[in-house]
Amino acid sequence: MTGLSLALANLKPGTGKTTSAVWLAHVFAQAGNRVLLVDADPAGSALEWSDLAAMDPHLAAPEAAFPFRIVALPSRELHRRVPEIAQADDVVIIDAPQLEDHAGIARSALRYADEILIPCAPSPIEINRTTPVRDEIAEISSIREQPARSAVLLNRCIARAHSTGDAREALEDLGYDVLDTAVPRREVYAQSFGMPIKQTGVDIWRQVARDLISRCAPLCSIRS
Repeated sequence: MTGLSLALANLKPGTGKTTSAVWLAHVFAQAGNRVLLVDADPAGSALEWSDLAAMDPHLAAPEAAFPFRIVALPSRELHRRVPEIAQADDVVIIDAPQLEDHAGIARSALRYADEILIPCAPSPIEINRTTPVRDEIAEISSIREQPARSAVLLNRCIARAHSTGDAREALEDLGYDVLDTAVPRREVYAQSFGMPIKQTGVDIWRQVARDLISRCAPLCSIRS
């Protein structure tokens, strides 16, 4: 296995899982990797985004809005079915559903992925909500062949605000790995749903991708 398998997971909706999954899928694809985006959320937000983006009038045929494969797989058997779909060197990104409503599907995603990324805004309530995710990861580890890596992605961060540094410190004190790159609160991300991804704002997600690659090196040979 030379690719990366990544699941975006959190307790509740509205934490930036789908936004993070779609932007990361684009930057990995733009770097020349084969990418499979798995929409495991019954709400189907990633797949809907893809469908809406494909209808954008500014796209020139046969230009693709999403330059990677995307499949809907809201299944408790996801950990068994994804290996049948993914190719050996794919970067597999799973947009997992919220644990509080779809625990069985989310657990299956946690069971499959090598890296589990927890998007988290720099606020006390969001930090508190990461604990059930960490508990699930610990429980799933007992039935995995190898333990999963997990990290927090700080997102929706206000530029030059102390809250980002305070949140990083609090999360690290709780024992989390926190990615070096924090995603700022920007309109280009907040308003991107349903639209083709713009180059404006891509650099931040390239940095997130590099952070992820550095965590799996030298076990994988993906490009950033």
